[in-house]
Amino acid sequence: MRVLVLLLVLTGCEIAQVTVSEPVSSVIAEVYLRVDDGAPDGIAILHRTSGSDPIVLSGASIRAVGEGGTTIRFQQRPQSECIDGELPEDTDPACYRTMGLDRFNLQAGERYEILVDLQEGASLAGTVTLPSDFEIRTPSTAPLTCDLSPFTIVPVIWTQAEGAWAYVPEAEIFGLQAALAEEGIPVASEPVTLLGLSVSQRDTTIAFPSEFGIFNRFSDDREVLVFLQQGFPETEELLTGRVVVSAQERNATNWNRGGIFNPSGQVRVPSLFGDGTGVAAGVVNRSFEFSFDAGEDFEPCA
Repeated sequence: MRVLVLLLVLTGCEIAQVTVSEPVSSVIAEVYLRVDDGAPDGIAILHRTSGSDPIVLSGASIRAVGEGGTTIRFQQRPQSECIDGELPEDTDPACYRTMGLDRFNLQAGERYEILVDLQEGASLAGTVTLPSDFEIRTPSTAPLTCDLSPFTIVPVIWTQAEGAWAYVPEAEIFGLQAALAEEGIPVASEPVTLLGLSVSQRDTTIAFPSEFGIFNRFSDDREVLVFLQQGFPETEELLTGRVVVSAQERNATNWNRGGIFNPSGQVRVPSLFGDGTGVAAGVVNRSFEFSFDAGEDFEPCA
């Protein structure tokens, strides 16, 4: 496809035609190896930049090869198994996940070579070393449920994950919309998702919920975040949730840098190379659940 650009030559008032070729599309592969509370999993999303040359994303061969030669294979799955919510227009990614027993060969702290081969012959490759496993020490009930009291700040403390470049704690909260309605504070959506951030391997403490929401501070949730500095309100509404601490290695951190990571905007440093670009990322998660004012049914969070 060619686009005609008309240039006005001011000196002679003549019209000239210049032909500009539309760029060729390129494949982007995002491969995440993760261990979630001890359960290994792998997700790969293939998509492409806009351009004149369509790329076939289905039927790709994606493998993670360990140092001992163990191979973990990905299988193509429905998009809903990789992506939550609606996709932008003109976006049709292909979803792949690790399936079957071989996914249990994926181990925290191990190094893997990522190999992506497309049907039409294009290929990408890279390496990733997952952070080592770690534990949440406070609350001591993790990964089980603990009882969260009104107007209480809980220190979330975990051990170091060797090889982590950043920790991203995430809280998903159900019932906050109804609970804060009693305080006259609107909550735009349910559930509420709040993120925290620790930017070094040694930074292993964060206060919940007061230090969560660092990426929400310039959104419509500011009034909610101000209230949560003192903890959750006293309410008879059902309030539950899950807090996940995600240890991310160098590739994952560099691919997802933005906001306070990089004040000038989003930065994506690739770690997959070849006929395209992308990331070979490693993530290790530990979590706990909470139930608000549950009494003697659970141990206290704090």
